[in-house]
Order: sequence, then structure tokens, then C-alpha cells
Amino acid sequence: MMLHDLETVVRLTDATAGWLLTYLVHSTVILGAVWLIALRRVVSDTVREILWKSALVGGIVTATIQTAITREPLGGQLRLAPRTAGPQVPALRVEVRQDIPDAAPRFLVMRSRGTRWTNPLVVFWLVTAGSGLLWVTLGHARTLRALGSRTPLDDTPIGHRLRWLLERAGVDRSVELTCSSAIASPVALPGDEVCLPRRAMLELEPEEQDSMLAHEIAHLVRRDPQWLVLARAIEMVFFFQPLNHLARRRMQEVAEYLCDDWAVARTSRPVMLAKCLAAVAEWVGRAPAMTRPRLHPMSAMVESDGSPLVRRVGRILGGRRAPHALTSRVALAASVCSLAVLAGVAPRVSVAHAAMRIERFTFLRTAVRDGGTMTDRDALIFFQAPVGRVAFDSLVGSTVVRAVP
Repeated sequence: MMLHDLETVVRLTDATAGWLLTYLVHSTVILGAVWLIALRRVVSDTVREILWKSALVGGIVTATIQTAITREPLGGQLRLAPRTAGPQVPALRVEVRQDIPDAAPRFLVMRSRGTRWTNPLVVFWLVTAGSGLLWVTLGHARTLRALGSRTPLDDTPIGHRLRWLLERAGVDRSVELTCSSAIASPVALPGDEVCLPRRAMLELEPEEQDSMLAHEIAHLVRRDPQWLVLARAIEMVFFFQPLNHLARRRMQEVAEYLCDDWAVARTSRPVMLAKCLAAVAEWVGRAPAMTRPRLHPMSAMVESDGSPLVRRVGRILGGRRAPHALTSRVALAASVCSLAVLAGVAPRVSVAHAAMRIERFTFLRTAVRDGGTMTDRDALIFFQAPVGRVAFDSLVGSTVVRAVP
């Protein structure tokens, strides 16, 4: 049972190492291709968003498919040895040792030299990924704690206007509206909640407040807070892929553009939204850095580390129309087909001879004559494996019995 458990752990470790390396290859190809496509101006923001989202999860999907399917992809397979390089010796061989002061020869298994690199690789990945996820979770908890004193606005005039906007836009969901003095930019929180900065109640006109609410409703309708949490998790778990950070940043940027389009299409007040964006950008720029909570797990209207405000205002005042639904469906179908083709074509990385599969074993007993007695000894256990017959020295002691005439 212990041998079987060890075999399972070794097989799982080697398979995980191969999956991680395969993901690194596939994600680099996908993210690099999407980056080149997104640079073209003819590509709409709707298509850009779908491409970046597909790129974030695409490497995970294709690497998992290739690991689960044993058939070799068209791009071939790179087989890596599970141990570091060493002298060329057989992986396993049986040797008879006569120089040991014992009553009978001992059969020892000579293992291949070199150290296993898959075990420390997987352990390092688990520890680092777990630490990253813990860091994101603690950051989310700190932000919620900073927003703990927020005030509900459901029974206020702006709360009534929020429900009117939801009904006008055809959004059938209950959205909680709150405000807090700890933030300078409105945020859409997971769980259908919109939190506004307290100064928005005092310094913005009702039409500007409506544009702000419409923008945040768009985040909730599009599930941007959930996508942001997922993107942060992928960025932390696959920390060795720096392009995930680029994909997450581009995804957030495009989401803001599309939420602006959604808000203008529902309120028909582009000038009010542009004025609201300018005011929020000013609040964020003047907010003290020490008292400004980090909103990285949440969708902020204007972020503290900069926002493409000029382009957003230009898009809003330029009269861009909301994208057609057909464009989204075509882009999504093309992304799915591309990932399916990549799963069958892209090369795969695997660890050769990940584990020894034991098919059957034979237990042998030997008898050694010593004067007038015979020693009955459990000598060897032979395992029939794909690499050959492997013998392990018995750990069972000998038993002295009466000699048979």
C-alpha cells in the first residue's frame, strides 16, 4: 500500500509539472497573439474584451485538455526527464552483492542518479500561488473593512433614481446602493452593490449622479467585479506568466470603455457622463495616498494609478454607439474555435517516465542448507513493470527449520 501511494504521488507530481510547463507555452502563444491582434485599430473594443478574457483562461483550458487526452498533439511533444542530468546509467538494475558479510547474497536495486526537479517545482508553485491568493484575499478584506462604515442610500432620492434607471434599462435585479467617505471613486462590489463616494452626493448634479449610477450598473450587468476577481486569481496562481498582468489591465481598460457606452445608451447624456468622469478623476488625484484604500479586487470608475481619461471622454463625446450583439457572438465563437484548434495543434510538455506502473508481482522463497538445518528465507519480490523486472530486497527475517532427510 505504501508503494502504491508513493507511485501515485510521483505520478501526480510529474503530471502537474508537465501541465504547468504546457500552460506556460500555450498561454505565451495565446496572450502574445491577442496582444498583436489588439494593437490593430480596426478591432472593436467588444472584440478586444472577448479576446483578452479568452486569453486569460485559454491557456488553462488547452493545457488541461492536452494533459487529459493521451493522444500526442500535431505540434509534437517535448519529453523531459524527471531527474537532473547525471552519468548515463540504467534507470533501474538489479545487482548481486557478494562482499556483504551475510549468510546469503543480497539483491539491491540501483536507482538512477540525479535529483528529482519536479517535486521542488510543484512545492514552490503551490506555496507561491497560495501566498498570492492569500495576499489578494487579505487586500479584499482590508478594502471591505475600510468600507465598513458605508451608509445605505436605498430610501433616499438617489436610491429611487437608481431603481428608475434599472427599470428603464430592463435590468431585473436588486442593487444595493451605499456611500462611503473612504473612497474617491465609485466602485461596483461583488454581490450587486454600488458604493459611491460621499462627496458625490454634494458636488454632482442629479444628471451627473444618474450617469455615474448607469456606469456602475453596467459593471454589475456585465459581471465585471467577478471577472476582475477571477483575473486577479489567475494572475496570482500563474505568477510565472507576466503576460497575465497585461491581459488583466487591458481587460479592465476595455471594460471601462464599454460601460461608458452602456451608460450613454441608457441615459442619452454623454456630456453629463464626461463631466462626472472629470470630477471623479480630480477627486482621485487629490485624495491622500495614505488614506486611500487599494481597490484592486473591485471595479473602480477611475483608478488611482491612472486612467485613459482623455480617450474615454473623447469616446463619450464622439457619439459612439453601443456594439451590436452579433459582434459579441461572432467573436466568442471564433475564440472558442481557436482554442479548440490550439488544443490539438500546440506542442505539449510532459515528464517522461513519470512513474513506474506495476502490473503484477511474484513473491519468491529460498532455502539455504547450513549443516543439519535449512534456513527458510523470504528472499525477493519481483515486480513486472514496463521497464523490466525489478527486484527489491526482502525485509522479512529468516526462519530456521529442521532439515528434511
